[in-house]
Amino acid sequence: MTAPPLLKPPHLAPAEATSRTAWLRARALSLAAFGLGLVSFMIVSMSQHELWATPDWRISLPGFVVTAVVAGLALARRAKGWPFWLCGLGLAGAAVVLGWFLMISIIVGVTLIVMLILHAVM
Repeated sequence: MTAPPLLKPPHLAPAEATSRTAWLRARALSLAAFGLGLVSFMIVSMSQHELWATPDWRISLPGFVVTAVVAGLALARRAKGWPFWLCGLGLAGAAVVLGWFLMISIIVGVTLIVMLILHAVM
């Protein structure tokens, strides 16, 4: 009596070859949310006069709301590419509190550099 042949589980099957347009179409909303978040961050950072000041809410909040709506649509439709809409939402959220975000980033960066220097010396 012979045993039936072993079949590979579906997650080990070879990946299907997809075209660029199919890849982009599957992630359209996620990429749109990323693009909107990036544009919102760039507009707010260019319109900021002082680095440490809170940005104008009339500029930063609409960009965040539009990005959040598109990210919510991507989440509701279960679009592929969740890191894209998540990064876009993070960029738009950072644009709302840009001054605080930049100052905290500078403090964390300097702290990491000091820690690396002290670790190498000691």
